[in-house]
Amino acid sequence: MPILVNIFLGELNDYQSKLVSDTVADKLGYLKEISHALKSSAASFGADRLCAKAVELDSRAKSGEMMDISLEVEHMLELLKQTHQCYSDLVH
Repeated sequence: MPILVNIFLGELNDYQSKLVSDTVADKLGYLKEISHALKSSAASFGADRLCAKAVELDSRAKSGEMMDISLEVEHMLELLKQTHQCYSDLVH
């Protein structure tokens, strides 16, 4: 199990790094991409708050709903950070 958790933690790190990176010009597109991926991975690990946010963002994106990108990126970053900390504490 620690191997799988470490893979999950690596994904969370990657998502955080890319969301704050200037190299990702299309923040909305990237947020949609990671939200879709996080729906299943966060659910698989029982990261309920992160999963709920991912489901919400994925649904809103698919419906074409307008979003405050800065606010949504900030919220996602906070959830990624909290989830990473929680699961990191479990394996270390």
